[in-house]
Amino acid sequence: MTATQPLRRRTVRLAGVLAALALAGLTAAPASADRFDSYVALGDSYAAGQGTGQYADTCFRSGQGYPALLDAARKVSLTGNEACSGATTRTVRADQIPSLGKKVDLVTVTAGGNDLDSVGALVVCSQDPGPACTSALAQRAAVLQTALNTPAASPFFQDLLAMLKEVTAKAPRADVYVTGYPLLFEPGAGPAADPINGLTQQLNAVIAKAARAADGGRSKVTYVDVSRAFAGHGIGSAQPWIVGLPPLCTASATCGASSADVFHPTADGYAQGYAASIRAALD
Repeated sequence: MTATQPLRRRTVRLAGVLAALALAGLTAAPASADRFDSYVALGDSYAAGQGTGQYADTCFRSGQGYPALLDAARKVSLTGNEACSGATTRTVRADQIPSLGKKVDLVTVTAGGNDLDSVGALVVCSQDPGPACTSALAQRAAVLQTALNTPAASPFFQDLLAMLKEVTAKAPRADVYVTGYPLLFEPGAGPAADPINGLTQQLNAVIAKAARAADGGRSKVTYVDVSRAFAGHGIGSAQPWIVGLPPLCTASATCGASSADVFHPTADGYAQGYAASIRAALD
């Protein structure tokens, strides 16, 4: 008997076991052990790819957004990009989650910023970094503190949690990756930079808490922190991955069409910040 014969016998036995499992309707391993054949992206403008300046539709979906970049990676096949600029957790539930199904094995979600009206605070702070900015940030920080301290009494937290639970119910086989948001500014880049970054950190903490609650210890819902990848590339850095305000312009409608991209990631931000962070989590 050669040394390879026992190995061959074990291989044959293993093949028989796998065949029996298949006949019984069971799966021998989760989809993530091999590849993702059906990936669906959900979320807001950060999931759509707004900020790159090249869009396929009014949802600001871009071929340079992270869903398309993940699709280009080996072992991931994008079958649906439902992300749309302006989406809240409730519109994700109403308009995007219905596209999911039992064959979907990978879902990414970026949502929550519009529920908090983060853009509203940014507009206020870009126009007046004084008391109006302080008040706008304080109002939103209070919402986040309630979500962190008493989530059961927080509509903001409950909306996040309901969205994620609906994702897992609609796509029970899927591994779900929930991303946070990057810190927009380099520390000390302006009078409102650090308070705005602090609000983003709180928002990310709430999203991470909701992801843990939706997972329930099943290792199917994972929070992905992108802020580390963006470190050193905020507005005010030598190589920003966030679209800043145009010179002599605020984030108001008078800035023209390009103002819609302000405070969103650049193509580099989506590639090296979002897509790289999600790929690392998948691995």
